[in-house]
Amino acid sequence: MSDDELLAHLETYYDAVPRGRADTEQIGPLTLFVARSGWPYYARPSLGGASPISVDDVRRVLDRQRKLGVPLSLEWVAETTPGLEQAAMAAGMRVEHCPLLVLEGEPAGGAGTARMLGPGDAADLALSRAAISVSFEAGGIGRGGEGLAARDAARDAPFAQVNDTLRDRLAEGAIRAAAAYVSEQPELGPVGGGSHTPVGAISEIAGVGVLPAFRQRGLAGALTYVLARDALDHGVTTVFCSAQSIDVARIYARVGFRQVATACIASLPTP
Repeated sequence: MSDDELLAHLETYYDAVPRGRADTEQIGPLTLFVARSGWPYYARPSLGGASPISVDDVRRVLDRQRKLGVPLSLEWVAETTPGLEQAAMAAGMRVEHCPLLVLEGEPAGGAGTARMLGPGDAADLALSRAAISVSFEAGGIGRGGEGLAARDAARDAPFAQVNDTLRDRLAEGAIRAAAAYVSEQPELGPVGGGSHTPVGAISEIAGVGVLPAFRQRGLAGALTYVLARDALDHGVTTVFCSAQSIDVARIYARVGFRQVATACIASLPTP
């Protein structure tokens, strides 16, 4: 499969994933996904759309998001929709560029202390998601002071909530989660985690994060390995991810991921 064919393949995934728990609104050449519950979504270029996206199209989406009280955000792949960045910036949005990587062959490395979580792991799931929340709040990949106390304090963070919707999605296999532990003290519970979301033969690894106090132990790589291995073992043939930065992309590269494009995330802070 060529990279162009691969990117077209991924566009079908990007369009399909939100539809399980979101309503859609067509706004010109853009599709706005409006979550019925849980984490909010964004707008994306409509699948199969060929019309150029103008700054007025972007402003119409932002106006609708304001009325709905949801984040003012757009996501797309730079190589697939090259003109959208200029339109988003003209509308005042800030654009982040994230390496888009695809797994080539079998994942390299090993599981280490990372493992997949099952239906009986609700407590560990909540702790792992709290750890992820702390990791993303801290940013970067360097060591830091945020450890177990920060994880426990983040139990009430929106991302850490294990609600009925999440439990149902886990039971159905719509999302599959993993956690990582401290090798010498597993009783401390998860210090990191991540997930992948399979749709047919494609799955995206996302939300891989480790508490800053426990970074640089290979835990992020182990989580990525476990998630990629699980995806392949469950019939997925295309495993991909978007990295926050070049430094994060290097971690994925060690597991066997190759950059094929750039994912763009545009946001406009609410006043």
